[in-house]
Amino acid sequence: MLKHRGEQRGIGGIFFDDFTAGGFDSSFALTRAVGESYLRGYRPIVARRKGAPHGERERQFQLYRRGRYVEFNLVWDRGTLFGLQSGGRTESILMSLPPLVRWEYGFTPEPGSPEARLNEEFLTPRDWSNHPDF
Repeated sequence: MLKHRGEQRGIGGIFFDDFTAGGFDSSFALTRAVGESYLRGYRPIVARRKGAPHGERERQFQLYRRGRYVEFNLVWDRGTLFGLQSGGRTESILMSLPPLVRWEYGFTPEPGSPEARLNEEFLTPRDWSNHPDF
């Protein structure tokens, strides 16, 4: 969550910070199951969408969203903050950031666009526990 923007960082994911439930073997089994499930779910999506048209608008939005990722890492991510504050090698710490990003002042996606849908339906904070798909 980008608290200063009131905006979700993304639309999903699992954070394993300090995850040790059930000991190493149990934790490793869960991590492996997540990875295998991800591959089974993601491959069909890629196969279905790999030929989808995309152009400069989509590329600019991708760079804009990457900027949000960088913003999160530099402001809120514990590992990044710890590395920078503890005298770690700055280049090594920042190597995980995307090489190309962009920021735009007051960006608002075009109404009705896929980018607007992302912002309206997924990046606006909400309680997903009552969503019919879960």
